[in-house]
Amino acid sequence: MHARPRVDPWTMVGLVLLLLPLLTMAHELLGHALTCVASGHRPSELGAYYIECPSTEGWATRIVSMAGTGMDVLLAVLAYLAWRRVERPLLRLMLWIVFAVTGMVAAGYWMFSGVTNLGDWGPDVGGGIGPLPWPWLWRVGLFVIGLYAYKRVILISIRMLIAMLGGGDQARRVQRHIAMTVYVVGGVGALVVSLFNPHGMVITLTSAIASTFGGLAGMFNVAYFPRCDLPVQDFYIGRHNALVAVGVLVTLAFAAILGPTVYLH
Repeated sequence: MHARPRVDPWTMVGLVLLLLPLLTMAHELLGHALTCVASGHRPSELGAYYIECPSTEGWATRIVSMAGTGMDVLLAVLAYLAWRRVERPLLRLMLWIVFAVTGMVAAGYWMFSGVTNLGDWGPDVGGGIGPLPWPWLWRVGLFVIGLYAYKRVILISIRMLIAMLGGGDQARRVQRHIAMTVYVVGGVGALVVSLFNPHGMVITLTSAIASTFGGLAGMFNVAYFPRCDLPVQDFYIGRHNALVAVGVLVTLAFAAILGPTVYLH
């Protein structure tokens, strides 16, 4: 038995390299691209951090734009419900990553579009779902809803980690390690992959960087949440070399195939 919580550092890196590309593909392909097809259109470009769905207009454009965030919300809800039912540490940690990442990214998109009118939810001319009447009112509403949802995701993420790890100094160190590995490895990976896109820095800055280094900034709150005095939990995840290898392969395939963009003619 392992008396203290511990997560192997390489296993944690492997989890991030595996899950974050898959979650990004769910957002772009199962969200935006699939909705584009369902609306009777055909995507012309499939990129790691964007898709192009030409010929849409009106509500079809808005639904396609909102679909990526909708997929994030769905995954966050399903991951949380599944997390409450499982007991194996590795699976619980995987589900926690899915919940925290998709929840923060979804809420972050609302705040980002509310402030900048860029991204999937911008309600003004040139924005993702625009133009809409009274765009400033929409933007204020998006920011307020996004800020509330973001805070809730952070608090729930912290509670989930405490439930898994317990309290004390060792649990706090593991909590910090988990959160900062997701933030740093996920952000650097997104930055590198996005540099292959053919549309230049606009995709890197408004999508890849915004959704990782920006959208996952709440990981700092998770990492540096004050220590609690609950009993320590017997949460142990050792080295899983196969998982690390699969994570590296998935990230490389993600970068090689979707990084430069797939063109559909």
